[in-house]
Amino acid sequence: MSETMQQASAQDIQERAAIDQSARLPVLFFFTSAAGWLFLATLLGFASSLKLAAPELWDACPWLAYGQLFPAHMDSLIYGWGMQAGFGVMIWLMARLCRVEVKNGVTLVAAGMVWNLTVLFGVVAVWSGYGNSMPWLDFPAYLWPAMFLSYAVIAGTLMMMFRRRREGEAYISQKYIFAAALWFPWIFITANLILNHVGGSAVMNAGVNVWFMSNLIYFWFVPVGLASAYYIIPKIVGRPIYSYQLAQIAFWALAVLAGWTGFNRFLGGPFPSWMPAISGAAILLMLLPIGAVAVNFLGTLSGRGRLMHYSPSLRFTVFGGIMFNVYGLLVAFSSYFDVSRLLQFSYATLGYDIMIIYGFFSMVVFGAIYFIVPRITGCEWPSAKLIRFHFWYSSYGIITIVAFMIFAGLAQGGAIDDWSGDFMDSVRRGKGYVVALAVAWALISVANLAFYYQLLMMAFGFGRKSEGPTLIHKNPGEAASAEEAAGFATEETAKA
Repeated sequence: MSETMQQASAQDIQERAAIDQSARLPVLFFFTSAAGWLFLATLLGFASSLKLAAPELWDACPWLAYGQLFPAHMDSLIYGWGMQAGFGVMIWLMARLCRVEVKNGVTLVAAGMVWNLTVLFGVVAVWSGYGNSMPWLDFPAYLWPAMFLSYAVIAGTLMMMFRRRREGEAYISQKYIFAAALWFPWIFITANLILNHVGGSAVMNAGVNVWFMSNLIYFWFVPVGLASAYYIIPKIVGRPIYSYQLAQIAFWALAVLAGWTGFNRFLGGPFPSWMPAISGAAILLMLLPIGAVAVNFLGTLSGRGRLMHYSPSLRFTVFGGIMFNVYGLLVAFSSYFDVSRLLQFSYATLGYDIMIIYGFFSMVVFGAIYFIVPRITGCEWPSAKLIRFHFWYSSYGIITIVAFMIFAGLAQGGAIDDWSGDFMDSVRRGKGYVVALAVAWALISVANLAFYYQLLMMAFGFGRKSEGPTLIHKNPGEAASAEEAAGFATEETAKA
Protein backbone atom coordinates (compact mmCIF):
# COMPACT_ATOMS: atom_id res chain seq x y z
CA MET A 1 0.00 0.00 0.00
CA SER A 2 2.76 2.44 0.98
CA GLU A 3 4.69 1.57 -2.20
CA THR A 4 1.61 2.37 -4.30
CA MET A 5 1.21 5.68 -2.48
CA GLN A 6 4.88 6.53 -3.02
CA GLN A 7 4.53 5.78 -6.73
CA ALA A 8 1.42 7.94 -6.92
CA SER A 9 3.23 10.72 -5.10
CA ALA A 10 6.24 10.49 -7.41
CA GLN A 11 3.95 10.51 -10.45
CA ASP A 12 2.13 13.55 -9.07
CA ILE A 13 5.40 15.40 -8.56
CA GLN A 14 6.49 14.63 -12.12
CA GLU A 15 3.14 15.78 -13.47
CA ARG A 16 3.30 19.10 -11.59
CA ALA A 17 6.87 19.63 -12.78
CA ALA A 18 5.82 19.06 -16.41
CA ILE A 19 2.92 21.51 -16.02
CA ASP A 20 5.19 24.12 -14.46
CA GLN A 21 7.74 23.71 -17.23
CA SER A 22 5.07 24.13 -19.91
CA ALA A 23 3.82 27.33 -18.26
CA ARG A 24 7.27 28.80 -17.63
CA LEU A 25 7.65 30.87 -20.82
CA PRO A 26 4.28 32.67 -20.93
CA VAL A 27 3.99 33.10 -17.17
CA LEU A 28 7.46 34.60 -16.79
CA PHE A 29 6.83 36.81 -19.82
CA PHE A 30 3.66 38.25 -18.30
CA PHE A 31 5.15 38.61 -14.82
CA THR A 32 8.32 40.39 -15.95
CA SER A 33 6.46 42.63 -18.41
CA ALA A 34 3.91 43.49 -15.75
CA ALA A 35 6.61 44.30 -13.18
CA GLY A 36 8.27 46.70 -15.61
CA TRP A 37 4.96 48.46 -16.20
CA LEU A 38 4.37 48.55 -12.44
CA PHE A 39 7.61 50.38 -11.80
CA LEU A 40 6.74 52.90 -14.53
CA ALA A 41 3.21 53.29 -13.13
CA THR A 42 4.46 54.02 -9.62
CA LEU A 43 6.98 56.57 -10.94
CA LEU A 44 4.18 58.26 -12.87
CA GLY A 45 2.07 58.17 -9.71
CA PHE A 46 4.87 59.92 -7.82
CA ALA A 47 5.32 62.54 -10.57
CA SER A 48 1.59 63.23 -10.88
CA SER A 49 1.31 63.61 -7.09
CA LEU A 50 4.18 66.11 -7.06
CA LYS A 51 2.49 68.06 -9.84
CA LEU A 52 -0.79 68.05 -7.92
CA ALA A 53 0.93 69.31 -4.77
CA ALA A 54 2.94 71.95 -6.65
CA PRO A 55 0.98 72.95 -9.81
CA GLU A 56 3.69 75.40 -10.90
CA LEU A 57 6.23 72.55 -11.14
CA TRP A 58 7.46 71.72 -14.68
CA ASP A 59 5.38 74.49 -16.26
CA ALA A 60 7.78 74.57 -19.19
CA CYS A 61 6.99 70.92 -20.05
CA PRO A 62 3.38 70.49 -21.26
CA TRP A 63 3.69 66.68 -21.32
CA LEU A 64 4.30 66.79 -17.54
CA ALA A 65 0.92 68.37 -16.87
CA TYR A 66 -1.20 66.59 -14.27
CA GLY A 67 -3.97 65.97 -16.80
CA GLN A 68 -1.56 63.86 -18.84
CA LEU A 69 0.54 62.29 -16.08
CA PHE A 70 -2.33 60.96 -13.99
CA PRO A 71 -4.26 59.06 -16.71
CA ALA A 72 -0.97 57.64 -18.02
CA HIS A 73 -0.24 56.49 -14.47
CA MET A 74 -3.63 54.77 -14.05
CA ASP A 75 -3.57 53.16 -17.51
CA SER A 76 -0.07 51.79 -16.85
CA LEU A 77 -1.21 50.48 -13.48
CA ILE A 78 -4.39 48.83 -14.80
CA TYR A 79 -3.48 47.53 -18.25
CA GLY A 80 0.30 47.36 -18.06
CA TRP A 81 0.68 45.89 -14.58
CA GLY A 82 -2.66 44.64 -13.31
CA MET A 83 -4.05 42.73 -16.25
CA GLN A 84 -0.71 41.27 -17.36
CA ALA A 85 0.14 40.06 -13.87
CA GLY A 86 -3.38 38.62 -13.74
CA PHE A 87 -2.81 36.79 -17.04
CA GLY A 88 0.26 35.07 -15.61
CA VAL A 89 -1.58 34.01 -12.45
CA MET A 90 -4.62 32.81 -14.43
CA ILE A 91 -2.54 30.69 -16.83
CA TRP A 92 -0.55 28.98 -14.08
CA LEU A 93 -3.53 28.40 -11.78
CA MET A 94 -5.72 27.03 -14.56
CA ALA A 95 -2.98 24.68 -15.74
CA ARG A 96 -2.27 23.43 -12.21
CA LEU A 97 -5.91 23.01 -11.18
CA CYS A 98 -6.98 21.40 -14.46
CA ARG A 99 -3.86 19.18 -14.41
CA VAL A 100 -3.08 20.00 -18.05
CA GLU A 101 0.04 21.36 -19.70
CA VAL A 102 0.10 24.68 -21.52
CA LYS A 103 0.25 23.68 -25.19
CA ASN A 104 0.70 27.02 -26.92
CA GLY A 105 3.15 29.02 -24.85
CA VAL A 106 4.67 30.80 -27.86
CA THR A 107 1.21 31.89 -29.04
CA LEU A 108 0.49 33.31 -25.58
CA VAL A 109 3.76 35.26 -25.64
CA ALA A 110 2.88 36.62 -29.10
CA ALA A 111 -0.51 37.74 -27.79
CA GLY A 112 1.25 39.29 -24.81
CA MET A 113 3.56 41.23 -27.11
CA VAL A 114 0.56 42.62 -29.00
CA TRP A 115 -1.00 43.59 -25.65
CA ASN A 116 2.21 45.32 -24.53
CA LEU A 117 2.60 47.23 -27.78
CA THR A 118 -1.03 48.33 -27.73
CA VAL A 119 -0.79 49.50 -24.12
CA LEU A 120 2.47 51.26 -24.91
CA PHE A 121 0.88 53.15 -27.83
CA GLY A 122 -2.12 53.96 -25.63
CA VAL A 123 -0.08 55.26 -22.70
CA VAL A 124 2.15 57.35 -25.00
CA ALA A 125 -0.96 58.78 -26.70
CA VAL A 126 -2.59 59.65 -23.37
CA TRP A 127 0.66 61.05 -22.00
CA SER A 128 0.99 63.20 -25.14
CA GLY A 129 -2.48 64.64 -24.70
CA TYR A 130 -4.33 62.53 -27.28
CA GLY A 131 -6.52 60.57 -24.88
CA ASN A 132 -10.31 60.81 -24.88
CA SER A 133 -10.69 61.92 -21.24
CA MET A 134 -12.58 58.80 -20.13
CA PRO A 135 -10.90 57.32 -17.03
CA TRP A 136 -9.65 53.78 -17.65
CA LEU A 137 -10.96 53.99 -21.24
CA ASP A 138 -8.93 56.91 -22.49
CA PHE A 139 -6.84 55.11 -25.13
CA PRO A 140 -7.51 56.26 -28.71
CA ALA A 141 -10.45 54.45 -30.31
CA TYR A 142 -8.35 52.61 -32.90
CA LEU A 143 -6.44 50.63 -30.23
CA TRP A 144 -9.19 48.71 -28.48
CA PRO A 145 -9.71 46.04 -31.24
CA ALA A 146 -6.04 45.00 -30.96
CA MET A 147 -6.37 44.76 -27.17
CA PHE A 148 -9.51 42.66 -27.56
CA LEU A 149 -7.89 40.26 -30.06
CA SER A 150 -4.88 39.81 -27.81
CA TYR A 151 -7.14 39.15 -24.83
CA ALA A 152 -9.25 36.71 -26.88
CA VAL A 153 -6.19 34.53 -27.54
CA ILE A 154 -5.33 34.42 -23.83
CA ALA A 155 -8.93 33.81 -22.74
CA GLY A 156 -9.35 31.15 -25.43
CA THR A 157 -6.32 29.30 -24.08
CA LEU A 158 -7.80 29.37 -20.58
CA MET A 159 -11.11 28.02 -21.92
CA MET A 160 -9.36 25.17 -23.72
CA MET A 161 -7.45 24.24 -20.58
CA PHE A 162 -10.69 24.24 -18.61
CA ARG A 163 -12.31 22.04 -21.24
CA ARG A 164 -9.41 19.53 -21.03
CA ARG A 165 -9.52 19.41 -17.24
CA ARG A 166 -9.88 16.15 -15.39
CA GLU A 167 -13.34 14.98 -14.52
CA GLY A 168 -14.85 16.13 -11.26
CA GLU A 169 -16.15 19.25 -9.55
CA ALA A 170 -14.39 22.42 -10.62
CA TYR A 171 -12.47 24.26 -7.90
CA ILE A 172 -13.73 27.68 -6.86
CA SER A 173 -10.51 29.26 -8.22
CA GLN A 174 -11.21 27.73 -11.63
CA LYS A 175 -14.72 29.18 -11.62
CA TYR A 176 -13.47 32.66 -10.80
CA ILE A 177 -10.83 32.50 -13.56
CA PHE A 178 -13.32 31.15 -16.10
CA ALA A 179 -15.84 33.86 -15.19
CA ALA A 180 -13.29 36.68 -15.35
CA ALA A 181 -12.10 35.45 -18.75
CA LEU A 182 -15.69 35.69 -20.06
CA TRP A 183 -16.84 38.84 -18.27
CA PHE A 184 -14.08 41.17 -19.46
CA PRO A 185 -14.87 40.95 -23.22
CA TRP A 186 -18.52 41.74 -22.49
CA ILE A 187 -17.83 44.95 -20.54
CA PHE A 188 -14.85 45.98 -22.70
CA ILE A 189 -16.64 45.64 -26.05
CA THR A 190 -19.87 47.20 -24.77
CA ALA A 191 -18.15 50.26 -23.31
CA ASN A 192 -15.88 50.84 -26.30
CA LEU A 193 -18.64 50.44 -28.88
CA ILE A 194 -20.87 52.93 -27.08
CA LEU A 195 -18.16 55.49 -26.32
CA ASN A 196 -16.15 55.28 -29.53
CA HIS A 197 -18.63 54.30 -32.23
CA VAL A 198 -22.27 54.70 -31.20
CA GLY A 199 -21.79 58.02 -29.48
CA GLY A 200 -24.27 59.88 -27.33
CA SER A 201 -24.66 62.66 -24.84
CA ALA A 202 -21.94 63.54 -22.38
CA VAL A 203 -24.16 62.32 -19.54
CA MET A 204 -24.68 58.91 -21.15
CA ASN A 205 -20.96 58.57 -21.86
CA ALA A 206 -20.14 59.39 -18.24
CA GLY A 207 -22.61 56.72 -17.12
CA VAL A 208 -21.07 54.12 -19.42
CA ASN A 209 -17.65 55.10 -18.14
CA VAL A 210 -18.45 54.53 -14.45
CA TRP A 211 -20.33 51.33 -15.32
CA PHE A 212 -17.16 50.02 -16.99
CA MET A 213 -14.91 51.10 -14.11
CA SER A 214 -17.07 49.37 -11.53
CA ASN A 215 -17.44 46.21 -13.59
CA LEU A 216 -13.73 46.05 -14.36
CA ILE A 217 -13.17 45.99 -10.61
CA TYR A 218 -15.87 43.46 -9.72
CA PHE A 219 -15.84 41.33 -12.87
CA TRP A 220 -12.08 41.09 -13.43
CA PHE A 221 -9.81 42.32 -10.66
CA VAL A 222 -11.88 40.84 -7.84
CA PRO A 223 -12.41 37.38 -9.43
CA VAL A 224 -8.74 37.00 -10.39
CA GLY A 225 -7.62 38.18 -6.94
CA LEU A 226 -10.03 35.82 -5.17
CA ALA A 227 -9.00 32.92 -7.42
CA SER A 228 -5.42 33.44 -6.31
CA ALA A 229 -6.33 33.83 -2.63
CA TYR A 230 -8.54 30.73 -2.63
CA TYR A 231 -5.57 28.76 -3.95
CA ILE A 232 -2.70 30.26 -1.94
CA ILE A 233 -4.29 30.32 1.52
CA PRO A 234 -5.30 26.62 1.69
CA LYS A 235 -2.03 25.54 0.08
CA ILE A 236 0.14 27.26 2.67
CA VAL A 237 -2.13 26.64 5.64
CA GLY A 238 -2.32 22.96 4.71
CA ARG A 239 -6.08 22.50 4.95
CA PRO A 240 -9.05 22.82 2.57
CA ILE A 241 -11.06 26.00 2.35
CA TYR A 242 -13.31 26.45 5.37
CA SER A 243 -16.62 26.19 3.48
CA TYR A 244 -16.92 25.39 -0.21
CA GLN A 245 -20.66 26.07 -0.07
CA LEU A 246 -20.02 29.55 1.29
CA ALA A 247 -17.48 30.13 -1.50
CA GLN A 248 -20.11 29.10 -4.06
CA ILE A 249 -22.67 31.47 -2.58
CA ALA A 250 -20.18 34.35 -2.68
CA PHE A 251 -19.32 33.57 -6.30
CA TRP A 252 -22.92 33.64 -7.51
CA ALA A 253 -23.77 36.68 -5.40
CA LEU A 254 -20.90 38.53 -7.05
CA ALA A 255 -22.10 37.43 -10.49
CA VAL A 256 -25.65 38.64 -9.83
CA LEU A 257 -24.95 41.89 -7.98
CA ALA A 258 -21.77 43.37 -9.46
CA GLY A 259 -23.27 44.39 -12.78
CA TRP A 260 -25.70 46.74 -11.03
CA THR A 261 -22.98 48.81 -9.38
CA GLY A 262 -21.22 51.88 -10.73
CA PHE A 263 -23.83 54.60 -10.80
CA ASN A 264 -23.42 55.10 -7.06
CA ARG A 265 -20.50 57.35 -8.07
CA PHE A 266 -23.13 59.78 -9.38
CA LEU A 267 -25.63 59.93 -6.53
CA GLY A 268 -27.61 63.11 -7.04
CA GLY A 269 -26.30 63.44 -10.58
CA PRO A 270 -28.17 64.01 -13.87
CA PHE A 271 -29.50 60.46 -14.15
CA PRO A 272 -32.91 58.93 -13.46
CA SER A 273 -32.99 58.58 -9.68
CA TRP A 274 -33.60 54.83 -9.82
CA MET A 275 -30.20 54.19 -11.46
CA PRO A 276 -27.93 55.45 -8.64
CA ALA A 277 -30.47 54.12 -6.11
CA ILE A 278 -30.21 50.58 -7.50
CA SER A 279 -26.42 50.88 -7.65
CA GLY A 280 -26.34 51.99 -4.01
CA ALA A 281 -28.53 49.05 -3.00
CA ALA A 282 -26.33 46.64 -4.98
CA ILE A 283 -23.22 48.02 -3.26
CA LEU A 284 -24.84 47.39 0.13
CA LEU A 285 -25.84 43.85 -0.89
CA MET A 286 -22.25 43.25 -2.06
CA LEU A 287 -21.38 43.12 1.63
CA LEU A 288 -22.87 39.60 1.61
CA PRO A 289 -20.31 38.01 -0.76
CA ILE A 290 -17.52 40.14 0.72
CA GLY A 291 -18.47 38.97 4.21
CA ALA A 292 -18.66 35.37 3.01
CA VAL A 293 -15.13 35.64 1.65
CA ALA A 294 -13.95 37.06 5.00
CA VAL A 295 -15.56 34.20 6.94
CA ASN A 296 -14.00 31.64 4.60
CA PHE A 297 -10.51 33.10 4.86
CA LEU A 298 -10.69 33.53 8.63
CA GLY A 299 -12.04 30.01 9.06
CA THR A 300 -9.27 28.57 6.93
CA LEU A 301 -6.59 30.55 8.79
CA SER A 302 -8.01 29.78 12.24
CA GLY A 303 -5.24 28.64 14.56
CA ARG A 304 -2.60 29.05 11.84
CA GLY A 305 -1.99 32.77 11.90
CA ARG A 306 1.64 32.25 12.87
CA LEU A 307 2.35 31.12 9.30
CA MET A 308 2.10 34.74 8.15
CA HIS A 309 5.24 35.44 10.16
CA TYR A 310 7.21 33.18 7.80
CA SER A 311 5.38 32.77 4.48
CA PRO A 312 5.76 35.72 2.05
CA SER A 313 2.87 34.49 -0.09
CA LEU A 314 0.49 34.17 2.83
CA ARG A 315 1.47 37.55 4.27
CA PHE A 316 0.81 39.41 1.02
CA THR A 317 -2.40 37.48 0.36
CA VAL A 318 -3.89 38.07 3.81
CA PHE A 319 -3.07 41.78 3.62
CA GLY A 320 -4.86 41.91 0.28
CA GLY A 321 -7.87 40.10 1.76
CA ILE A 322 -8.08 42.65 4.56
CA MET A 323 -7.99 45.49 2.03
CA PHE A 324 -10.80 43.81 0.06
CA ASN A 325 -13.08 43.77 3.08
CA VAL A 326 -12.20 47.32 4.14
CA TYR A 327 -12.90 48.48 0.58
CA GLY A 328 -16.34 46.84 0.64
CA LEU A 329 -17.22 48.54 3.92
CA LEU A 330 -16.00 51.98 2.84
CA VAL A 331 -17.75 51.88 -0.54
CA ALA A 332 -20.97 50.67 1.10
CA PHE A 333 -20.75 53.52 3.63
CA SER A 334 -20.15 55.98 0.80
CA SER A 335 -23.27 54.81 -1.03
CA TYR A 336 -25.40 56.79 1.44
CA PHE A 337 -26.38 60.13 -0.05
CA ASP A 338 -25.24 62.24 2.91
CA VAL A 339 -21.78 60.69 2.70
CA SER A 340 -21.65 60.58 -1.09
CA ARG A 341 -22.40 64.28 -1.51
CA LEU A 342 -19.24 65.03 0.49
CA LEU A 343 -16.89 62.48 -1.06
CA GLN A 344 -17.96 61.67 -4.61
CA PHE A 345 -16.04 64.53 -6.30
CA SER A 346 -13.08 64.48 -3.94
CA TYR A 347 -9.76 62.71 -3.48
CA ALA A 348 -11.55 59.94 -1.56
CA THR A 349 -12.56 58.19 -4.79
CA LEU A 350 -8.88 57.96 -5.76
CA GLY A 351 -8.18 56.37 -2.37
CA TYR A 352 -10.92 53.78 -2.97
CA ASP A 353 -9.61 52.92 -6.45
CA ILE A 354 -6.03 52.48 -5.23
CA MET A 355 -7.27 50.37 -2.32
CA ILE A 356 -8.94 47.80 -4.57
CA ILE A 357 -6.45 47.80 -7.45
CA TYR A 358 -3.25 48.00 -5.42
CA GLY A 359 -4.22 47.23 -1.82
CA PHE A 360 -6.25 44.14 -2.71
CA PHE A 361 -5.43 42.91 -6.20
CA SER A 362 -1.76 43.81 -6.45
CA MET A 363 -0.87 42.56 -2.98
CA VAL A 364 -2.65 39.25 -3.60
CA VAL A 365 -0.88 38.91 -6.96
CA PHE A 366 2.47 39.63 -5.29
CA GLY A 367 1.69 36.73 -2.96
CA ALA A 368 0.92 34.51 -5.95
CA ILE A 369 4.11 35.54 -7.76
CA TYR A 370 6.22 34.74 -4.69
CA PHE A 371 4.57 31.31 -4.70
CA ILE A 372 4.60 30.57 -8.45
CA VAL A 373 8.00 31.77 -9.67
CA PRO A 374 10.16 29.33 -7.64
CA ARG A 375 8.08 26.47 -9.03
CA ILE A 376 8.55 27.43 -12.67
CA THR A 377 12.21 28.50 -12.40
CA GLY A 378 13.56 25.78 -10.11
CA CYS A 379 15.28 28.27 -7.81
CA GLU A 380 14.40 30.28 -4.71
CA TRP A 381 14.11 34.00 -4.11
CA PRO A 382 17.57 35.45 -3.38
CA SER A 383 16.70 37.57 -0.35
CA ALA A 384 14.05 37.33 2.35
CA LYS A 385 15.17 40.77 3.51
CA LEU A 386 14.14 42.32 0.18
CA ILE A 387 10.78 40.54 0.40
CA ARG A 388 10.20 42.05 3.84
CA PHE A 389 11.26 45.41 2.45
CA HIS A 390 8.80 45.01 -0.43
CA PHE A 391 5.95 44.09 1.89
CA TRP A 392 6.38 46.80 4.50
CA TYR A 393 7.07 49.69 2.13
CA SER A 394 4.12 48.63 -0.04
CA SER A 395 1.86 48.30 3.00
CA TYR A 396 2.87 51.66 4.45
CA GLY A 397 2.41 53.27 1.04
CA ILE A 398 -1.05 51.80 0.48
CA ILE A 399 -2.30 52.67 3.95
CA THR A 400 -0.93 56.20 3.59
CA ILE A 401 -2.66 56.72 0.24
CA VAL A 402 -6.02 55.38 1.42
CA ALA A 403 -6.04 57.17 4.79
CA PHE A 404 -4.82 60.56 3.55
CA MET A 405 -7.04 60.56 0.46
CA ILE A 406 -10.09 59.92 2.66
CA PHE A 407 -9.02 62.72 5.02
CA ALA A 408 -8.43 64.96 2.01
CA GLY A 409 -11.85 64.01 0.65
CA LEU A 410 -13.57 64.94 3.89
CA ALA A 411 -11.78 68.30 4.02
CA GLN A 412 -12.38 68.94 0.36
CA GLY A 413 -16.00 67.76 0.40
CA GLY A 414 -16.85 69.93 3.38
CA ALA A 415 -15.62 73.02 1.51
CA ILE A 416 -17.47 72.04 -1.69
CA ASP A 417 -20.67 71.51 0.28
CA ASP A 418 -20.45 75.08 1.59
CA TRP A 419 -22.27 77.03 -1.12
CA SER A 420 -21.19 80.38 0.32
CA GLY A 421 -17.51 79.51 0.06
CA ASP A 422 -14.99 79.74 -2.76
CA PHE A 423 -14.29 76.57 -4.77
CA MET A 424 -10.55 77.21 -4.57
CA ASP A 425 -10.86 76.88 -0.80
CA SER A 426 -11.64 73.19 -1.29
CA VAL A 427 -8.51 72.83 -3.42
CA ARG A 428 -6.37 74.51 -0.75
CA ARG A 429 -7.84 72.30 2.00
CA GLY A 430 -6.92 69.13 0.16
CA LYS A 431 -3.51 70.28 -1.03
CA GLY A 432 -1.64 69.44 2.15
CA TYR A 433 -2.76 65.81 2.02
CA VAL A 434 -1.46 65.42 -1.52
CA VAL A 435 2.10 65.66 -0.19
CA ALA A 436 1.46 62.37 1.63
CA LEU A 437 0.31 60.88 -1.70
CA ALA A 438 3.66 61.74 -3.27
CA VAL A 439 5.57 60.28 -0.31
CA ALA A 440 3.49 57.09 -0.50
CA TRP A 441 4.16 56.57 -4.21
CA ALA A 442 7.87 57.16 -3.56
CA LEU A 443 7.84 54.38 -0.93
CA ILE A 444 5.95 52.05 -3.26
CA SER A 445 8.32 52.82 -6.15
CA VAL A 446 11.36 51.85 -4.07
CA ALA A 447 9.58 48.69 -2.91
CA ASN A 448 8.73 47.72 -6.47
CA LEU A 449 12.30 48.30 -7.61
CA ALA A 450 13.41 45.68 -5.07
CA PHE A 451 10.66 43.33 -6.28
CA TYR A 452 11.56 43.85 -9.95
CA TYR A 453 15.25 43.20 -9.25
CA GLN A 454 14.52 39.89 -7.54
CA LEU A 455 12.02 38.84 -10.21
CA LEU A 456 14.56 39.45 -12.99
CA MET A 457 17.18 37.50 -11.04
CA MET A 458 14.76 34.56 -10.84
CA ALA A 459 13.72 34.83 -14.50
CA PHE A 460 17.35 34.70 -15.69
CA GLY A 461 18.21 31.76 -13.42
CA PHE A 462 20.22 33.67 -10.81
CA GLY A 463 18.00 32.73 -7.89
CA ARG A 464 19.23 30.92 -4.81
CA LYS A 465 20.04 27.27 -5.55
CA SER A 466 20.52 26.10 -1.97
CA GLU A 467 17.96 23.92 -0.20
CA GLY A 468 14.94 25.31 1.58
CA PRO A 469 12.36 27.89 0.60
CA THR A 470 12.84 31.63 1.13
CA LEU A 471 11.03 32.30 4.40
CA ILE A 472 10.63 35.55 6.28
CA HIS A 473 12.58 35.58 9.58
CA LYS A 474 14.36 32.32 8.75
CA ASN A 475 17.73 31.75 7.14
CA PRO A 476 17.83 29.48 4.06
CA GLY A 477 17.81 25.82 5.03
CA GLU A 478 16.64 26.38 8.62
CA ALA A 479 13.15 25.09 7.82
CA ALA A 480 11.72 23.03 4.98
CA SER A 481 8.41 24.92 4.98
CA ALA A 482 6.53 27.73 6.67
CA GLU A 483 4.66 25.08 8.67
CA GLU A 484 7.89 23.73 10.09
CA ALA A 485 9.18 27.23 10.80
CA ALA A 486 5.97 28.05 12.69
CA GLY A 487 6.25 24.82 14.70
CA PHE A 488 3.13 23.15 13.32
CA ALA A 489 4.94 20.23 11.73
CA THR A 490 6.69 19.48 15.02
CA GLU A 491 3.48 19.74 17.02
CA GLU A 492 1.58 17.46 14.64
CA THR A 493 4.41 14.91 14.63
CA ALA A 494 4.41 14.86 18.43
CA LYS A 495 0.65 14.32 18.50
CA ALA A 496 0.91 11.51 15.98
